[in-house]
Amino acid sequence: MDRKFLLFLISAFYTCFSYGQKAVISESLMIRNDYGYEIIGRLRDRILLFRDKFNEYEVQAYDNQMQLSWSRNLEDLERRGVQIVGVIPGKNDFSVVHKIRRRGHTYLRIHKYDPGANLIDSMLIKDYGERVFSPPALGIVMSDDRNCFVIFNDATRETMELTCFQLDKMQILWDKTLDMEVTDRYEPDPFEMALGNHGDYYLVSEKNNRRSKLDDHNYHILHINASGNDITKVPLGEYRTIDSKFKVDDLNNRLTGVGVWGDRSRNRANGTFFFSMNLTNKNDQILQYEEFDEKFLSIMRQREVGEDAKGVLDSEVRDVVLRQDGGALMIAERNHEVQRGTAAGRGFFRDGMRMIVDYYYDDLFAIAFSPKGMPQWKTALHKKQYSQDDEGTFSSYFLLKTPENLRFLFNDEIKYENTCSEYVLSPAGEFDRNGILNTVNQGLRMRFRDALQISSSECLVPSEFRNRLKLVLLRF
Repeated sequence: MDRKFLLFLISAFYTCFSYGQKAVISESLMIRNDYGYEIIGRLRDRILLFRDKFNEYEVQAYDNQMQLSWSRNLEDLERRGVQIVGVIPGKNDFSVVHKIRRRGHTYLRIHKYDPGANLIDSMLIKDYGERVFSPPALGIVMSDDRNCFVIFNDATRETMELTCFQLDKMQILWDKTLDMEVTDRYEPDPFEMALGNHGDYYLVSEKNNRRSKLDDHNYHILHINASGNDITKVPLGEYRTIDSKFKVDDLNNRLTGVGVWGDRSRNRANGTFFFSMNLTNKNDQILQYEEFDEKFLSIMRQREVGEDAKGVLDSEVRDVVLRQDGGALMIAERNHEVQRGTAAGRGFFRDGMRMIVDYYYDDLFAIAFSPKGMPQWKTALHKKQYSQDDEGTFSSYFLLKTPENLRFLFNDEIKYENTCSEYVLSPAGEFDRNGILNTVNQGLRMRFRDALQISSSECLVPSEFRNRLKLVLLRF
């Protein structure tokens, strides 16, 4: 046997079966001319991939060994003037929510398909009418069970249009237009959105999050459902919040939020906060602030902390994981961008400089809160990722949730030949770091942040390498 071929086989075997995990890799697909793609997940015995090819839409099906079984064009989707808003997997079907423009009008439609990509239902959700100067700019918010979604249009500063849709019954639950305060648009982080499994939508806006106005610093929580609207105001005290994330806890009937705050700068977090509100009795609220202790800061910085260097730089809340007892786990990541100019390369500005963007995605930290908002433990998960002019596509992490632990999957370095690792975090805050994959000579660049969990022990990770897409099925 040829020696080079033997070395390749050894490398491939090591990649797929090292460290107790298994990686099954599909054949590569040329995506140079594709507009985008979406992993639908597993329906029945096939794993489905949706491809947007500008003027046609295709679904491809793979078996559990990631061999291509079939592909089908979605002929019922029109080829011109269509923009995909979302591809949503269900238990036994999947739906394509799309915007279409015809004769000056913009329409929002949904098509539902069976696991064989056959159309089984379709519906017009909304006609936005003729809007020459402010065409709809649509976003989507999903509920945890992925059975409800809200489409929001915030193309204008004065209003926001919201439409809530229930997938299993294919019906519109409610449709509202909100009058927005123009000043909200100029807040650093003006809105947080959360959607419950039964169509209850919460728009959380923060007021007066400035040092000069902290006496009147508060949350305005707007609750919308089919019955009506109501607003709850929550005083936040003299803390300047930096970042937060909210979720509807349907199990405990509460709205839960976690975040970080800072004393002096929005770039440096000095502590965390926990918020929880009963959704039936909205006067039942919990709000707790906690300052980072020196031990935690020393672990984060991996050195002793001086009086002039307290806090964690560039912290962003990435995930809030709800617990069955009403508590929560906050996961934050240190990341920032640096723009700089150079006279090298193409794409010169008038002064001869070309802007280059450096992306840094560094350490993670996880903090567990009790149902009363008290921190129970803090854990730092160290990593360092640097890339340039790629929008951080291959950086950050993917969170795989299992009943026993949480797995954080990420690239050790952002380069063509790389190793991939995981942190396995226990409910008590203890962790192990393991290697899971070696991409040397495999033609893989893993996009972990765009992965999809398809079972308690499996996830699908897209890989893009030189305009070719592979799907990597990781089994733990």
